[in-house]
Amino acid sequence: MNALDTEWLLSADRVLPSAAELLTLAANLTAKGELEKAAIACDAACSVAPDDPDIASARALLLDRLRIVEHGLVFRYVPAGPFLMGAEDGDPDERPVHAVELDPFWITEVPITWSAYHALVGWPPPPAGLPQHKPMRDPKTGKFDDELFSLYNDHKIRRQYCESETIRACDWHAHAPEQAWRSGRSGEHVATSRELFGEVPRTDPARPWTYDQKPMVAVSWAQANALGKALSNDRVTYRLPTEAEWEKAARGGRVGCRYPWGDDPPTPELCDFGRFEAFSIRPPQGFPPNGYGLHGMSGGVREWTADGYDAAYYAESPRARPTGPATATQRVLRGGSWADCAWAVRVSFRMGLPPEKASDPTIGFRLLRTVRGTTRR
Repeated sequence: MNALDTEWLLSADRVLPSAAELLTLAANLTAKGELEKAAIACDAACSVAPDDPDIASARALLLDRLRIVEHGLVFRYVPAGPFLMGAEDGDPDERPVHAVELDPFWITEVPITWSAYHALVGWPPPPAGLPQHKPMRDPKTGKFDDELFSLYNDHKIRRQYCESETIRACDWHAHAPEQAWRSGRSGEHVATSRELFGEVPRTDPARPWTYDQKPMVAVSWAQANALGKALSNDRVTYRLPTEAEWEKAARGGRVGCRYPWGDDPPTPELCDFGRFEAFSIRPPQGFPPNGYGLHGMSGGVREWTADGYDAAYYAESPRARPTGPATATQRVLRGGSWADCAWAVRVSFRMGLPPEKASDPTIGFRLLRTVRGTTRR
């Protein structure tokens, strides 16, 4: 082991020394200002001794220094290096367990919120904001614009599930603050939304209605993918994570565990799951972060990845930077949701859906960030 060389740590064939030696290497690299290399060594130390509080604390401090805030989003750093992907005790499409080598990346600390999405694409804020470049109806024919009409209908779902204080989704009309419903005779007041459809139960009814705590839902793959492309430039690329990048991020440096926190079964304190009849999403910040400082990687919302879905792909997946089959007709969703059982919120669980799938209160996404020139091989 070269005292200040981490190239050997990037291979799945590496043989790791003791956790103490790796932590010393990380400390020496940190002292030289080589924070990303130090993160690789610290991450390896955590894989050797995942429950050592001193190692976990040292890694957390280092990763905090590598976090980045851009476009109003917090991006957490995931070091380069290998990990074991899949689960032998999972579904058939999670096998075989195989080694994957990845470059470093940053990924958003929580899924993208509805407010953040509107700010990033330049729309008026939710709940009513829509693109301003064209009218809802063609002024000549009176026909609805298909794109805007679809967005309008998806907004109904987001009104119900994305409001920060809402405890339970109600009829979407009830989520339209102070909207007045009138009779057919012009100007005659009938009732407000609240009077007709009831009050929306909220944690704090006195607080203003905001949409900046819970994940945005009813998102198609194309919408999520387009946001990353719109934000990217010659230096920085924003995109959906590959399936392998998502799973490494979700594992938080733990090897072979079922969940981001380990193998203990999910509880309401650890993640948002098993609440099919609750009709609500809990804010991901309310759950403990994993080893990379990421919240809500299990449960909450199913998250789109960049990759196409193939149940048999793991048998032929390349070791370095796998990207999924190019000919697949479905895209991979990861993480499970508030409506799913414990089995579906495991870090290795896979599912595929058509990329146009939307209008679903269980689907959201995160963005991944890379900097050109960070490829390790």
